[in-house]
Formats: sequence, C-alpha cells, structure tokens
Amino acid sequence: MKEALKEIQRILKNLGLYLGVIDGVIGWASYDAVVQLSEGKGKNKQAIKEIQQILADQRVYFGAIDGDFGNGSMTAFNQLMPAPKLSDANLQAIYKNCAPGFAQYINQHVADFNIKTKADLFAFTANVLHESEGFKKLRENMNYRAPTLYRVFKKYFPSEAAAQKAINAGVVALADIVYGGRMGNGKNNGDGFRYRGGGLIHLTGRNNYTLCSAGIGLGAALVNDPDMLTKPEYAVKAACWFWRSNACSRIANQGDFEQVCRVVNGGSNGLEERKALYKKLWTSIF
Repeated sequence: MKEALKEIQRILKNLGLYLGVIDGVIGWASYDAVVQLSEGKGKNKQAIKEIQQILADQRVYFGAIDGDFGNGSMTAFNQLMPAPKLSDANLQAIYKNCAPGFAQYINQHVADFNIKTKADLFAFTANVLHESEGFKKLRENMNYRAPTLYRVFKKYFPSEAAAQKAINAGVVALADIVYGGRMGNGKNNGDGFRYRGGGLIHLTGRNNYTLCSAGIGLGAALVNDPDMLTKPEYAVKAACWFWRSNACSRIANQGDFEQVCRVVNGGSNGLEERKALYKKLWTSIF
C-alpha cells in the first residue's frame, strides 16, 4: 500500500501539484494535491488514468479507468489510508487547551460507526473540536448576547431589541422560542432547553436525543437524562451516531470537507476554523 501511495505522489509531483518527498506518507500537501487533481475538470486525464489503475490494482477502485477523478476515485484513494490513533497530546497541539480524556473514546468507538479512513476521522475530529470548543462545551448554555442571538437565530427575532427581550426572559424561555415546537420538542414546556445542544457535536432536539439514545445502546436514557452527554464516552458516541446517521463518512471520503461542515452546522458558521483544524490534523498526525 505504501508503494502505491509513493507512485501516486510521483504522478502528482510530475504534474507540479506536489513538491514534497516521495515517501508514501500522505500529509496535507499530498492530500491537497489529490483534491486539486479531482477539481481539475477534465485536465490531466492520462495521469488520472494512471492513478485509477493503481487504485484498481490495490482493489479499492472498481470503476472505469476513464481519467475522470470523481467521487468513486477519491473515495478509493482514501481507502488506502486507514484512520490513525489520536492522543490527548496531539489534539492539544492542534487545539490549544483542548480538554483531555476524549482521544481514548474516539479511538475506541469511531470504527463502530464506520469512521475508518484518515480523511473521515480528520473531518470528524475537526468538526467536533470546533463544535465543542476543544471538548469543553458539551451543553449549549443559551447565554447569548443580543447581537449574536439575532445573527444566529434571525428568523425568530425581528431585531436585536427583540433578541434582548428574549434573553431577559431567561435561558429556559429563550430555548423554548428557538427550539420549541420543532425537532420533536413540545412548545413552552421546557423541551427546548432540556434538549438543547449536547455532546461533541451539539445534538439538538428531542427526536435526535431519542434516536441517538437507542442508536448507541442506551434505550431511553438520554431522553430521561440529557446531561449524560456531558460524559466523555457518551459525548463521543453521540457525535459518532450523528456522523453515521447523516452520511457524513460518504461525503468526507469523497473529499468534500466543506459539505460535511454544512451537514454538521446547517450552514457555514465557523467554516474557516474548521478548515484550519482539518489542515492541522493532516499536517500533524500520520
């Protein structure tokens, strides 16, 4: 497998897309070169055919050798790079003041949810680091300032003044405004606050808590005690469940990191930090 990766690096180097060492170790420079190749829109067809043949020889690609480096080719390339093990130390080097005690659970559970490639693991880790602010924010606190609340939940507030009025009513009432009556939550009954964002990926809504609780083998425990998502193991498993339930692995393995972020966030909030974390993971962990 390493020799196959070396051959791919040689092809990328001959195209001028990769300037690094031919060592079979795929870091950010090599990976970004492959992404650039996939975005070439009809360019370098012969080189792509050579890479497709390498992937076919490794029995990870079963499509046409046609010089079109699409989703199938990119997914096959990513199959050559199994997910590495993480450690608290390398995560803390990537995200300053990252809370310890989570790497062991990520290592323990990701494969159970079919997160098995380097690209997939790094996409997952970049997003959960951002969403949880380095594994430190495991419940959404609803302590918004008016400008932020108005920007994030603009559809619920006609002005910053209206947002401030909602803030003044308290966090439970505020959560009922923005989350009540949807995602399986009741209206004006505390469900909005009870099932606010939780875990590494900020799982939200009674429906998600119900499905996730069953999906990670806890029966109805998360519904009855949503604060269980502040425990590292359940915080990790809930994020893995979300990732699998929303087909994030398929998108990550196709090389579309930005689309994965949109699935997680529902938009582009924090996209630049997510991208920076993704690059750091590729640069730092092999």
